[in-house]
Amino acid sequence: MAANLEEHHLPNRLDGQKHESSEMSKDIDTELGVERKKDAVSIPGTSEPVNSFWQKLVNLGVELRGLEAIPLELRVTSIFSHYSQKRPWGFFRKIGIGAATTLGYGLSLAQAAPMIICLQLILLIPSCYILTLAPLLGMRQWCQFRYVYGKYFNQVISFVGLLGTAIFGIVASVTGGQTLASVNPGTLSIEGGIAIILLIACFIGFMGYKVLHGFARYAWIPAAFGVIILIGCAGDQLHQEAPSRATGARPWLSLISLTASILFTWGGIIGDYACYMLKKAPRFRLAFYFLSGFGIIFSLLMILGAALGGAALMITTWATALERGGTGAVVGEILISRLGGFGRFVLAILALTLVITSARDIYSISLAAQAVVPYLERVYRVILALITTGVLIGVAIPASKSFISSLSALVSILSYTSGTTVLPFLLSGYGPEEQTPIAWTLLSGMMAKLSHQEFQP
Repeated sequence: MAANLEEHHLPNRLDGQKHESSEMSKDIDTELGVERKKDAVSIPGTSEPVNSFWQKLVNLGVELRGLEAIPLELRVTSIFSHYSQKRPWGFFRKIGIGAATTLGYGLSLAQAAPMIICLQLILLIPSCYILTLAPLLGMRQWCQFRYVYGKYFNQVISFVGLLGTAIFGIVASVTGGQTLASVNPGTLSIEGGIAIILLIACFIGFMGYKVLHGFARYAWIPAAFGVIILIGCAGDQLHQEAPSRATGARPWLSLISLTASILFTWGGIIGDYACYMLKKAPRFRLAFYFLSGFGIIFSLLMILGAALGGAALMITTWATALERGGTGAVVGEILISRLGGFGRFVLAILALTLVITSARDIYSISLAAQAVVPYLERVYRVILALITTGVLIGVAIPASKSFISSLSALVSILSYTSGTTVLPFLLSGYGPEEQTPIAWTLLSGMMAKLSHQEFQP
């Protein structure tokens, strides 16, 4: 029954504990997952040499590793607070999504706020648990799903996860493009702003894990600075909230599906950002950092977005800006009308906070593509990152023409599928100790628990 691991799209040396002692003495970049040699660079887990061009990229700090499992000696990252720093990953995107609750669903701020808080804290719990598995396994999230779905059906599930990640990459880039275009109206189009956001994000996603975490570690500082100034400028007008236009259960169910799709999508990619951590990383601390850094901050920013959306329907100048350029234009109107040139500077900062969100999405999609089409493991991740950027630009520009309706349509699609990447994974009852390479290579699409029993003596 034991299948050839390499044949079934599993990199060699999946179990890092089986490395020979000679491997430990090699010069290895512990964050990029590459082995540095005197004349060449190779990727641990494969015997494929890297030519001089790729070696130069590695020397510049580029991560070439794709879906290969992370050997034990490379899992040394101990900065667990990375997950309290997920708050800068789209400060401004969260405001844009929150605005959809009042603009798109017709809820009032008083109706939306408690729902947002409760849903965020409840629906984020599955992702908090899934996060804690990645350090134990040293695997990307797309690899872990193989234990639940088997080899072939995992390609379908990975496509679902890829779709969800791409949707939020589009949302982030459109919001950022609208905001950049509002810095100096008439000089930069929304389409141009989208391209700028995604091209900068492409650089970070291209570089990989080390650079991505480096940006996330410090990007929250200017982001928080911009949001505080925005609140100060808009606060005295936020009491002018539009009354509820919601009727029936549909708006409430739409808000639930919006929140679930966002948070369950995180459950489908979270392992990509913890697989280099120590195997004995403190699981409770990781979950707590993520819940506090993402869930609480996300809730507050969505409420701010809901407040801005509700007020935009009542304040004439805000309504005009909303019609002209969406949520980004509303924020631009608030800051520039109050602060002039300094407001333009703050607006640019808020727009650029979306770069890190788009970079994360480009990074995850470049990995997911290899799970969807296993043949792409022969293609370096950095090439897939470039292709991903081009596709996102091509889709985001048409979506920007009618952002709120596009967001509602995209999230509606996602809400039907996002649960497949989280709930069966939790319900399978698997512990990390049961996730052996043999079970991983099963061809069937059976649940992991049944698959594992097939190999029991």
